Amino acid sequence: MFKLIKSSMLVLFSACCLTFSFINDAQAQSKPAYISDSLFVYLHSGPSNQFRIVGTVNAGQSVTYLAQDADTGYVQIQVDDKTGWLPKEHVTYTPGLASQLEQLKAKYANHNEATLALEQQRDELNSQLNKAVAERQTAQEQLEQANRAYEQLKVQLENTQGSIWEKPMVLGSLILLAGLIFGLILPLLLPKNRDSERWM
Repeated sequence: MFKLIKSSMLVLFSACCLTFSFINDAQAQSKPAYISDSLFVYLHSGPSNQFRIVGTVNAGQSVTYLAQDADTGYVQIQVDDKTGWLPKEHVTYTPGLASQLEQLKAKYANHNEATLALEQQRDELNSQLNKAVAERQTAQEQLEQANRAYEQLKVQLENTQGSIWEKPMVLGSLILLAGLIFGLILPLLLPKNRDSERWM
């Protein structure tokens, strides 16, 4: 009895090991593939056209290669959640035109986004440049106004200085002031000895 249980367990263990090794081999053999550029391909349940059709695969569709039947030349693929067989000549390992078109569309969309971003940056830089040019022009106008005001004040100052010396009252006042200063300084310059000798 014990030998029977032991042999049954050994058989079950061997079956499990074989199953896991088969699954690992199948996963190791599986690789990405593409359907060649035909309209569509029938997917059969077995490795020949004698098996029933379980679906179709569109041209250029991405699939997963699982195995190949050397006798019939059929390959097993997985697409979405379906597994089936189809002739080997319909499977290629390089992207078809449809797949390349999708990749090109994605690249084109990325380039468009980059172009739009660059155009937006260009517009912002143009706006900043226009603003800086307007500020520079305003500063130049203010500088010109300040220069004109300076010239006007300079002319007014020159006219004011000339008119002060031309007025007779101002000129007479200056002469009177000069005479007064001269009269105050002159006695200080004369010698005092003569005055002291005369009184004695």
